[in-house]
Amino acid sequence: MALAVFAIRVLETMFFIGLAGSSVVVAISFVEDAFELFGSDEEDAPQQVS
Repeated sequence: MALAVFAIRVLETMFFIGLAGSSVVVAISFVEDAFELFGSDEEDAPQQVS
């Protein structure tokens, strides 16, 4: 029984670490998409060669 409780605690810990990691990825993606939607188009502007 102690082994089962230990396994459950390990799985809970792994679940919450994965949940935290996923939320970080979602936040980073949200910020990057916001910059892409509302940011300036400096990357797409033609470069002047002199």
